[in-house]
Amino acid sequence: MVHKNAERRLTGPRRRLAVAGGTAVLLALSACGGSVGGGGDTAAADQEPLKIGFLAPITGPAAPEGIAMQQGFDLAIEDINADGGVFGQPVEVVFIDDQADPATATQAAQRMVQQEQVDYIFGTITDDTTIAAANVAAQAGVPMSQAIATALDFCSPHFWPFGETPTQLLTDLVPQMVEQFGPNVALVGNDYVFPRTYHEVARQLVEEAGGTVVAEEYSPLGTSDWQPVITKLADSDPDWILSAVVGGDAVSFVKQADQFGLLEGRGLTGVSVDQQFYPALGELLDGRTQTVRYGDQVQTEANAAFVEAYQEAYDTQAPISGVAGNAYVGMRFIAEAFERAGSKDADAVSEQMGRLEYEGLTGTVRFDATDHVIEAPMFLTTIDGGAYTVEEELGVVPDEQTKDCA
Repeated sequence: MVHKNAERRLTGPRRRLAVAGGTAVLLALSACGGSVGGGGDTAAADQEPLKIGFLAPITGPAAPEGIAMQQGFDLAIEDINADGGVFGQPVEVVFIDDQADPATATQAAQRMVQQEQVDYIFGTITDDTTIAAANVAAQAGVPMSQAIATALDFCSPHFWPFGETPTQLLTDLVPQMVEQFGPNVALVGNDYVFPRTYHEVARQLVEEAGGTVVAEEYSPLGTSDWQPVITKLADSDPDWILSAVVGGDAVSFVKQADQFGLLEGRGLTGVSVDQQFYPALGELLDGRTQTVRYGDQVQTEANAAFVEAYQEAYDTQAPISGVAGNAYVGMRFIAEAFERAGSKDADAVSEQMGRLEYEGLTGTVRFDATDHVIEAPMFLTTIDGGAYTVEEELGVVPDEQTKDCA
């Protein structure tokens, strides 16, 4: 897969988010064998470029999210390199398309740590592919981050997830939906880790808000015919639907739900109404409510500059995806951690990851150093003509977890 944006030069009136001599290493995936090796040479931090392994499904069922993540990540790399890189040198990127397949993700991560000796892995999208890559990274002692909403039960001293947790996404959203539409909710999602955990959290919040889960249905990634699921949901007569259908499936599900009358007079929210799906779904999402961490309507100087650069780079006026915003902020955060560590040593970098407070696009971003849960402001939005308009600033939504990843 050609990384089309790897050496894109941006033009325009503002300070450029552009490559300043940056290098991207482009790879096609191949099988690799042997034992898993380590990352970069910590003694050469001031001599060798920082190398990031970027892993994302640019093809396959999770491609909408993967492409959005790539776009935010690319802009971060370009901005970092325009500002002088890390350790005074342009950051290098090794890119592999994992196609949302765990076996492919495993091979990709192995190649990154064995052959390319990356210093950090960034990605991927689905929880099963992320766990596959994270296990390889943890064994090799290579730090890793992802950037999308996650329900991962994975803990490592060097794993730093930038994605929102289900608790952060749902704590304020569920009571709002119960109040607005009624107590009866139907849950629907793809059949893997994240949707099931997302709905487990949702069920508890629904019950706390005085509501009832009247249906819960799942279908594999890559499902094209949602009619059997939609029929079961309709038979339960919900007041609203919480959807954890992702990727291209989200578009298929919402369109078919509308076609078969499921959405008539009913609320719809969840990850299926995220920004990356608006271009395909349009008015079917208008008027819907969603909780986001990143939104292009959040008014800050940093976000205004990012939105301008993003729209110029990708020639779009469509809503900017949350995973694109997370990827941009995440990569900038990681670069700052390496600079503060003054080294590629994984322990030194992770120490800084747990201590750093970074002023992102929409507010301060930091990690809980013990459980590695990301802490950043959340926003309740209403979708209107493609604008995810901020209705309420929710601040940092706590998600205290008992795991100790330090």
